[in-house]
Amino acid sequence: MSDINTLQAQKYIESETKRYDTEIKQLRATNDRNFENETNKSEGEIKRLKVDYETKIGNLKNEQEQKLTEIRDRQLSTVAEENQRMQDELINLKATHRQQVAEIKTGHQNEIGEMNESHKKTITNAQMKFNKEKSKLNA
Repeated sequence: MSDINTLQAQKYIESETKRYDTEIKQLRATNDRNFENETNKSEGEIKRLKVDYETKIGNLKNEQEQKLTEIRDRQLSTVAEENQRMQDELINLKATHRQQVAEIKTGHQNEIGEMNESHKKTITNAQMKFNKEKSKLNA
């Protein structure tokens, strides 16, 4: 009787082991499928995030390039305006300088004329005194 019980126990153990092994295989297969599905979803999400990230980076680069171009254009126009202003200022300064030089020349010429007149008067007065003194001596 013990042999029968032992055989029955062994058959029971074998059937439970087979059932357990089958159940484990099914669970592993289910878990493998779930893992595969989750992995695929995650990889898809990562790819989508990468594409979004690269798109955002590209857009930001384009915006920065546009802003940089606008700033450069404004800077160029400001430099051009400043250069034009400086040219106008230079022209005005040169014209003012020419006018001042002309005024100084005119002033000097007037002064020279006045000095010549003064010298002529002095010479004339000296000649008159000389002639007066000479006439006194001759008389």
